[in-house]
Amino acid sequence: MERLIFLDIDGTLSDINGMVPKSAIEAIQTAKGNGHKIFLCTGRSKGEIYDRILEIGFDGLVCAAGAYVECDNKVLFHKCMEESIVKQLINYLKENRTAFILETNSGVVIEKENLEVLKKLFKDSGVGQNSEIEAYLGVIRTVENAIEVCSVNKVLFFNSCKSLECMQDKFKEYFIVLPNSIGVFGEASGEISDKNINKSIGMQIVLDYYGKTKNDVIAIGDGPNDAEMLKFAQLGIAMGNASKELKQLADEVTDKVNENGIYNSFLKHELI
Repeated sequence: MERLIFLDIDGTLSDINGMVPKSAIEAIQTAKGNGHKIFLCTGRSKGEIYDRILEIGFDGLVCAAGAYVECDNKVLFHKCMEESIVKQLINYLKENRTAFILETNSGVVIEKENLEVLKKLFKDSGVGQNSEIEAYLGVIRTVENAIEVCSVNKVLFFNSCKSLECMQDKFKEYFIVLPNSIGVFGEASGEISDKNINKSIGMQIVLDYYGKTKNDVIAIGDGPNDAEMLKFAQLGIAMGNASKELKQLADEVTDKVNENGIYNSFLKHELI
């Protein structure tokens, strides 16, 4: 039976340093060879997915937490955040001295002063200038005024003096605010996306494209924005390093990223 397997990136496919275990690469490539289809299903926008990840070989992408879908190198869906509301959000973040990044398909956009805040955050986090940090900084484009940026998929904020709950209450009519799935950004960070979009929306578009049903789906994740993905799948698997909340709603829990979590789950379910 052909299965469609959806994998998150940060904390699932890759560890906190952005490294993908060799066992995960082997599992993905072997499963594909056995006739299964493998998709990235990530909060990252397409411009944030580095070549070394894409080169593993995937059948498609669900990016920006469901706002962008691509299969067989064809764009099936792309829903940007509403421009006028994004401008309101940017003004709110600036007024509240909160650093932010705008995520687009061509990369990430940041105002110059916020780039310095970001670099300091990375330095203070203790992760150092590793390859993941270098790769992330490499896709950043600086601008004088973010208000002029178009086609925004998602907004990431950090170094915030406002709580996630406060932001959610302010923009609840338009957006959903979740904790950031990338630990290096710290606790005072989060991601803001269209409230009508989540990973399961993108997954359904993939299923429609291939003429498949949810009964064919396995999903593996670790963070808050993976909840809808795991609930949507016939089999939702949480990583061993996943949040407590995600483990509770998952059908099962596999091992941690660096303990061959993906490989072991693929092996258990006879994908390899």
